[in-house]
Amino acid sequence: MQTCEEIYYKLESFKDSVKESLSEIEELDVTCKTNLQNYLNNMNSKNPTAIIKIQAIIDYMYERVNIGNWKEVKLFLRKTITIASYLKLVYHVKQADMLDDLFIKESYKIIDFGILFGCPLDREPKLLQNCASCFNDVSQPSFYNVCNDKCMVDSVQESIDFEHNKYSTHHLDVLDCPSMEHFYRNYILKEQPVILNNCINHWPALSKWKDINYLKKVAGSRTVPIELGRVYTDTDWTQKLMTVDEFISKHIYQCDSSTGYLAQYQLFEHIPELKKDISEPEYCCFSDDEEAIDIMAWFGPKGTISALHHDPKRNLLTQVIGEKRLFLFSPSDSDFLYPHEHELLNNTAQVDPREPDLEKYPKYKNATPFYCVLHPGQMLYIPPKWWHFVESLSISISVSFWWS
Repeated sequence: MQTCEEIYYKLESFKDSVKESLSEIEELDVTCKTNLQNYLNNMNSKNPTAIIKIQAIIDYMYERVNIGNWKEVKLFLRKTITIASYLKLVYHVKQADMLDDLFIKESYKIIDFGILFGCPLDREPKLLQNCASCFNDVSQPSFYNVCNDKCMVDSVQESIDFEHNKYSTHHLDVLDCPSMEHFYRNYILKEQPVILNNCINHWPALSKWKDINYLKKVAGSRTVPIELGRVYTDTDWTQKLMTVDEFISKHIYQCDSSTGYLAQYQLFEHIPELKKDISEPEYCCFSDDEEAIDIMAWFGPKGTISALHHDPKRNLLTQVIGEKRLFLFSPSDSDFLYPHEHELLNNTAQVDPREPDLEKYPKYKNATPFYCVLHPGQMLYIPPKWWHFVESLSISISVSFWWS
């Protein structure tokens, strides 16, 4: 088992690259930057007031990044949060006497705040993720709660033909691991959705993620954003930061609590250990640019919903645990789906395809809905601008690969 001193020396190995990264926050005021530089230069000494003063810098940066539109926040402010979070972690470890439960949880809390509100440094893009890995060898049996319901598999036996008749929907093509050429010519170029079978049979996630205790051990102490509410278009919808352990306890197995959903989140950038359980499908290579593929995680209980909407990028929605049902519509059906008029929601439709109100939305009868139930091991290719409504039929974990 590691000691606090051993963890400190691992963290100290990033010191030089963090020092070099100070050039990336040149716009920072002189007082804050000088303080950060001094704390970097004197990391080896125990300074009882260091954490308080570093936290003051973090609080100041946090206030500044939360003013106005998040997309317009200056990067140097977020990079300052990253550097300050690293320093706070170092001094937290330096002042610790033992590796107890509270120490580990507080360490991850410091790291996760930096990941969530900071941003990568050019010279050390994975700084805080690498810091988190320094704690991987710590013996953890007492650091997370073992769940008696180890298996999350709750398979749904859905009569597809019945559902197609009920909703007057059309079938999607289903292919067994198609060739790259066939997929490109018939689905990428033609912008047609398709279900792909037997393409991810090699993923460790298909077996590992069935065990809830595996997820709790790897990610239980990590803080992530959770959506609270039935659907994001509702007025009472909100978000809250909580640990994965807390999310599982309150929202995966507690039916009487509000719906919680870890949705559209870059979990694998946050916790790289989980990324080892999946791999990028080769079909994502058909790209129009050099941008990196966005890999998003979706984890929630039965009943989570993504309202009918469309996205600008290509999407391979990959089902790992549980089942989801989807309704899809071509972009040519947009006028029949009654998109919201507000600019922030104009990619979201007002119609619920499960129970369309034809008196309120009479043009919906002209739409052509496609329907499918996605099972573990299947991928659904959703072309850009195709409308899709998604509902979890059981506890579900999915991974989306988005690319242009």
